[in-house]
Amino acid sequence: MKHSGLWKKIDKAERARPDRWRYEIAAYRMDRLLGLNMVPLTIERRYNEDRGSLQLWEENQFSLKTKNDKKIGVPPRYTYGWNNATFLQRAFDNLIANEDRHANNILITADWRMVLIDHSRSFRTSKQFTDKLIYTEKHPEGPKLMKQLPRAFVDKLKGLTAESIKAAVGEYLEDDEIKAVLVRRDLILAEIDRLIKKNGEENTLY
Repeated sequence: MKHSGLWKKIDKAERARPDRWRYEIAAYRMDRLLGLNMVPLTIERRYNEDRGSLQLWEENQFSLKTKNDKKIGVPPRYTYGWNNATFLQRAFDNLIANEDRHANNILITADWRMVLIDHSRSFRTSKQFTDKLIYTEKHPEGPKLMKQLPRAFVDKLKGLTAESIKAAVGEYLEDDEIKAVLVRRDLILAEIDRLIKKNGEENTLY
């Protein structure tokens, strides 16, 4: 059986904003560490002697951009799961500081499962990405909260350590990048506590 994949070898930094193939693998491994299963299988492979990331291409129906442009509604039986996937996407991108999430790199499968691709512009370490989260009620496009999250996911966030992250991502993240992840983890947990106080634990965690 043949499968398609996307190989990426980009490794550059412009204006202190790296775009690196190794972040693709780190994002996949963080996704699995947290039990999300939203990022397709991503591994390292060489092509013409160059190192790069190879990501399995998952079959999908359309992108979020197509959904929005064509005003495609979520079938009622998938609405609850889709909304929760949206909140998880925000939490994950907050954690890894993915500043390049847009409607073309959120894919939707036939059963309305969300697939997240393109993470080479993640894992930022600058003050901009350690002082505040990307997805909050102050998002430039309007409030984008992590309104409801699984308790199991939050417990895994709480259990993250530099050692556990290093064991998962290996050489694909440097120590300062791991440290920045943990700083953002604390910001996420503080935001979750705020939402619990505002909306109640039963309306925030499930």
